[in-house]
Amino acid sequence: MAARNVATTDTLDTFRTTFNSLSGTDIGDPAGLTTTAQTVVAAINEINTTVSSSGFTLRDETSSTQLINSGNTLNVVGSSGISALVTATDTLTISISGSIYPDHLGVRHNTTSGTHTNLTVTVVSKTSAHIYQGTGSSNGYKIDDVEGPFLELKPGNTYRFDQSDSSNSGHPLLFYYDPAKTTQFSTGVTTNGTPGSAGAYTQIVVADTTPHILYYQCSVHGYMGNRAGVNSQVLQGVSFVDTTGTAISFATNAFAIAQAVALG
Repeated sequence: MAARNVATTDTLDTFRTTFNSLSGTDIGDPAGLTTTAQTVVAAINEINTTVSSSGFTLRDETSSTQLINSGNTLNVVGSSGISALVTATDTLTISISGSIYPDHLGVRHNTTSGTHTNLTVTVVSKTSAHIYQGTGSSNGYKIDDVEGPFLELKPGNTYRFDQSDSSNSGHPLLFYYDPAKTTQFSTGVTTNGTPGSAGAYTQIVVADTTPHILYYQCSVHGYMGNRAGVNSQVLQGVSFVDTTGTAISFATNAFAIAQAVALG
């Protein structure tokens, strides 16, 4: 702080004024203050506002970033089986429902109360994300907003493919043994309504006798869907190879006939 000097002959008022005053050496050069404020209090308020609005940076796993400032809202949206709830000040709780199990526990049986797993179907123009882009129809199915996904269906569970979205009009979803739709699979499969209208769906009850590979496809247009794997007891189109990749034939048709005759 700058020195203050008064004479012994100065009045008390002069003494008070001298020692209460501020100079450039006390507060710096006011001309160098980078603020539009006209008073010290206003300048401090402006600084506080700037600090409080500096916010924080939100970054995802792809390193994409977004600056969150004071006054902005960070909206966390849940999904199927996942909820996001603000339970107290500065507290966000992410919860996973009992129908989703991590790691080795797998998927819960979904029909304990006659319920089903609902999958929303829409129809879009195919992109390179679709395994059959360039083959068959130029349109493809999206399942829960994922284009042409591979599906994993579990025996004992029921899956309902909701086709109420208007984009499904003229694109009924059914199941087949192969992607080219040579043979339809219909066991445990039911349909309701007209695709593209409210309440329309195709439903499949998966069992241990369901083929371990199925294809969900449009019954009218080609290659709109993809493969659905089933961990069942029924295998089809299976071949065996040895450790070198050479095909193994366990028995020829002639051997099988001869064996049947020998065994009576």
